[in-house]
Amino acid sequence: MDKTDNVRTKRIGSNLEHFNLSPDQASDTSVDFPEEVRDYNYRSTDFRNIWEYLELLFSMLVESFKGRYPFPKRTAIVLTLAFLYLISPIDIAPDILPVVGLVDDVAVLAFAASLIRGDLENYKAWKMNH
Repeated sequence: MDKTDNVRTKRIGSNLEHFNLSPDQASDTSVDFPEEVRDYNYRSTDFRNIWEYLELLFSMLVESFKGRYPFPKRTAIVLTLAFLYLISPIDIAPDILPVVGLVDDVAVLAFAASLIRGDLENYKAWKMNH
């Protein structure tokens, strides 16, 4: 028995009344998105702002050495662990491999940057006020 025997067929124009056939309206723009979808900021590491984050990091280090700004413990731990991973000869992918060896290092740096971004933004707000 063929499976196509149970399929009911419809006339082609049977659902035509459900569509808006106005020639003035080229597309359906009546879809409203919730506010959180419209105002969503992509929070991954933005490599265009990497220099700004590096400048903020070095400025935060200088201010903390001068005793003006308390260096966040989470940032210190994340930076220490990322630095130790980068200089360690033991990697997930060995650095001897041409491209794959650098991918894990870049991934660790991107992950570390995403973890300390909040502390850098807090420092930026503090720096604007002082």
